[in-house]
Amino acid sequence: MRLKLPQKYRDAIFALLMSFITGLIVSGIISLIHHTTMAAWLKAFLIAWPMVFLSIITMAPRVSRFVDGLVES
Repeated sequence: MRLKLPQKYRDAIFALLMSFITGLIVSGIISLIHHTTMAAWLKAFLIAWPMVFLSIITMAPRVSRFVDGLVES
């Protein structure tokens, strides 16, 4: 039997994972473009991740409602 978290944590877990992946990709690409070191990439990631997380947590519900208004249900 697998342990599952309660549904009420779904949005926060989604935002946490999505921001982690997005932060890794964006900071990695920018670091590659600027030919930076692994330490510089890690620093950029650690700055970007919380900002991406807060952006997703605050904007995802608004964007979802906006998209709901654009598409048929």
